Amino acid sequence: MIALIDFVSRLVGDVGRFVDIFLNDLILGAGDPLSALLVVVGQLLLVGGVAVFGYAAVGALLNEIGVTLPSLGGRGHSE
Repeated sequence: MIALIDFVSRLVGDVGRFVDIFLNDLILGAGDPLSALLVVVGQLLLVGGVAVFGYAAVGALLNEIGVTLPSLGGRGHSE
């Protein structure tokens, strides 16, 4: 249980550290908008991929107990 609490606290701390690095080093420090844009686009791609995979994983788990989520691709069960 202690390892889980340490993991969550480290994760929250790293998110705060990322915001600090993003604001101070990329936007205010370097003055290079291309670097900031690349970081933002990379984060959006990462979050989008995690969201799609998470939706598929949760849908598969819920399908095992009988709950059906709507299909995002238009190919659902043909009943």
